[in-house]
Amino acid sequence: MLRPAIALDAEMPASEVLHRLALNGFWSSVDHPAARARVERMRAGMKQQPFDAVAATLARDARLHGAAIRRQWGTHVLWYARDLQQVLERCAAAAPDALLIDVLDLHEHDSEPTIELQPGGGTPLSAGVVMDEGQPVGVSLPDAAQAPDGTSHASRQWLERGTLHKATPATRRSAAPAAAQPPAQRATASAHAQAWPRLDAPEHVPAAQPFEVVVGFALDRQAGVAGGQVVLPFEPGVQTLDLSVELSAGKGVEAPDGWSRPLRVSVSDLTATTASFRLVGIEPTNRERAWLTMLEVRYVLAGTVCGTAARPLVILPSASAGAPQPRPFGTGWQTMAATASPVNLVAEKHAPDLTIEITKPDRNASSGAYVCRLCSPHDLAVQRGPFEIDLGQDAKTFAKAMVEEIRMFSTSELLEGTIESIGRLVAERLPAQAFEALREVAAKVAPEVPAVLIVSAEPYVPWELAWMDPPLDDSRPSHLGAQALLGRWLRDNATAPPVAAGAEPVVPRPATHPIGELSVRNMAVMAAWYQASSGLRRLPKAEQEAKQLAASFPSVPLAASSQSLRQLLNASLERGFERVAVEAVHFAGHGDFDPTRPDASALFLEDGFPLRSTLFRAAKYGGERQPLLFLNACMLGIGGELLGDMAGFPGNSLRGGFGGVLGALWEVDDAVAHDIALEFWRRALPPPPARGEPIGAILRDLRALYVPGATPAPVATYLAYVYYGHPRLTLQRVAA
Repeated sequence: MLRPAIALDAEMPASEVLHRLALNGFWSSVDHPAARARVERMRAGMKQQPFDAVAATLARDARLHGAAIRRQWGTHVLWYARDLQQVLERCAAAAPDALLIDVLDLHEHDSEPTIELQPGGGTPLSAGVVMDEGQPVGVSLPDAAQAPDGTSHASRQWLERGTLHKATPATRRSAAPAAAQPPAQRATASAHAQAWPRLDAPEHVPAAQPFEVVVGFALDRQAGVAGGQVVLPFEPGVQTLDLSVELSAGKGVEAPDGWSRPLRVSVSDLTATTASFRLVGIEPTNRERAWLTMLEVRYVLAGTVCGTAARPLVILPSASAGAPQPRPFGTGWQTMAATASPVNLVAEKHAPDLTIEITKPDRNASSGAYVCRLCSPHDLAVQRGPFEIDLGQDAKTFAKAMVEEIRMFSTSELLEGTIESIGRLVAERLPAQAFEALREVAAKVAPEVPAVLIVSAEPYVPWELAWMDPPLDDSRPSHLGAQALLGRWLRDNATAPPVAAGAEPVVPRPATHPIGELSVRNMAVMAAWYQASSGLRRLPKAEQEAKQLAASFPSVPLAASSQSLRQLLNASLERGFERVAVEAVHFAGHGDFDPTRPDASALFLEDGFPLRSTLFRAAKYGGERQPLLFLNACMLGIGGELLGDMAGFPGNSLRGGFGGVLGALWEVDDAVAHDIALEFWRRALPPPPARGEPIGAILRDLRALYVPGATPAPVATYLAYVYYGHPRLTLQRVAA
C-alpha cells in the first residue's frame, strides 16, 4: 500500500539517519540520544512540561510510513522502498558510523524499479518507490499498516476528514487532519522568433581534464538538453538582444575563468553567436568515485532571469579511460530526464533589484545540497555565484523542525529567542554575498526600499525569517521579510513540449516570472461558517473579516462549499444571471499542514471536509487571467511536494494559473489575522483611480508590527505570512 516516505541516502551513517528521523518524530525508543535531544529541546520552551508528555506530542507512528532510499551505484541511481519501523530498529542497533547501505544489507539485485505515479494518484499494487518527474513521492509496500481502529493506512492517510487541535489560549485558524493536467494555455504574443537552447558539453569527463561548454541557441532541439522552445519577442526595428548566460553545476565542477558570459543575439540569425566556458572536474571522493550533477544555464536579459536549460554530467576519476560501463540495475544518470523552465526572453518591466536563485543540480531529494546564484539589473561589485548551500538535512526536515518549534513555543516566553535563533540559522544557510548584494542594492536605490525575489528549488525553508545583522533599517525587526520588499517564486520545472509550426507558444503555468501589475474588477470572498457537525471551532473574526471585505470591495461572496470552490477554480462564477470574472480571491477559515504526508496542506470547508491543494492545480487561470490569492488560514503558506513538483497551496495554485499566493507558515491568531487581512486589502486595493501599494511593501510593514520584547510575548502571527509573487506587484480597481 502507498505510504508517505522519508527520503534517505544509502551512504548516510546510522547516527545521521536516526537524527533525521527524530526531527520528524520517529524513534524506536525515546531514550535514544537523537530522540532525547529532540524532546529536550522542545521541552525547554514549553515551561518544562513532563518529558513523556512532550515526547507523546511529537511522536509519529513509524508503522504508517516508509523510507525511500536513494543509492548511487557507479553512474546509476537505485531506489529501495523499506518499512520505516524496520529502518529505525536496525539503525538503532547498528554502530553510529555504519552506513545505511550496510545496515540494511542493500544489494543491486534487490533494488526495486521505481513506480510512476498514475493519473489521478493511483499506484500499481507492486513494491517500490513511487516517483513523478524523478522525485520520490511515497513508497508502495506489500503490507498495509493497520491503525488501532483497524483501518488501513491508505484509507486514513488519503481520505481522512479531520479533527481539531486542542484549544489554545487564543483562537487560531488551524485544524488537524482527523489531478488531471489542465488544458494548455495559449499565448497571445505578436511577432516572435523561435529557437531551442544550445548547451554543448560532454556526457562524462575525467577529473582534472579541462573541457569546453558552449552555450547559445540552436534551430533544432538538442539531444540530451532539457529546455523548452525559445521565444524571442521583439519590437519592430529591434535587431539584437544583449544577454548574459550564466552557467552553474553542483559539487565536483569548477570554472577557472568564471561562470558568466555576455551573449549578443541577432534576431535575424539566432545561432550566429555563442558563449564558451572552460570547466574542470574535481577528483571524486565519494564511495562510488563519480560525481553526478547537472549543468544548468540561465538566460538573463536586463537583470531578468528569462529561463533555463540543463543537461546531465558525470565527473569520473582522473585515471578513467572511456565511458562508464552500463549496469543491469537502476537508472543511468545520462538517461535521467533533466528539468528546465521555459525561456521567454523579455526584459521585465518591474525587475526586482535582487533575485536570489536556489537550485539543486544533484537532484537528490535526500540531501541538503543546493546552489545559489544572484542576479540584479544594477551594476554590483559583489560576486554573483554560483555558491554552495548546505542545509545539513533534506529541505523538508530542515524546515519542519523550525516551524514545529514556532508552533509549540507560540505562547512561551521563549518565542522571541526561538524566532531569532531560527532567523540566524536560516541566514547562515545563505551565502554572505547575498546580504552584501542586498546592502549594495539598498545603497543604490535609496531612499527607496530594495525589492528582492527568491526563486527556490525547494518550497520549505522560511527564507523570509533570515536574520540581517546589521539590518538595513534598525527601527524594524531584523528579519529579511521586514527589511526588504520580498517575494518568492517557483519556476516551472517541466520541459515545454514542442510547438507546431505556425502555432502560438504554450503559456507556462506558473509564468517564467511573476506579474508586476494587476487590474481588479471583482474579488471573490470565501469564508467558512463551520457547522457544529464539522467538529471544527467557529472563527468569529474570520466570519466578520469576510463580511467587511464583501462590503468594502466589488465582490462575489461565496460559501466555503465544494460547489462554490469548484465554480471559482473553473472560472465560472456568477452574480445574478451574469458570469463574473474575479482577479482577487480571499479565503478565511481553518487550515493545517502535516509535512509527513504527500500534499501536506489542507484547508477546511464549512462541513469540515479537508480540501487538498491538488484541486488548485487544475484551476482554469493563466495567461491574461492571473488572480491574486490570499489564503488567510494556518499553515497554507508552506510548500508541500507532490508529483515531483512544487506543490502545497503555493505551488499548485501557481500551476493553476494564479499570479500570486499569500499564506501562513504556522498558526495565526484569529483576531490578528482579521486585522492583517483588512489592512492588507485596504492598502492593496484603494478606491479608484489610485493604484495600490506594492504587495511586498504592505507585507514588509505588517511584519514590522512584530515587536521584540513585547509582554508577555511578541505576536508571531505578524511574521507568519509568506508571499509567492512579484515583490512590486500593484493592484488597481477598474470598472467591471
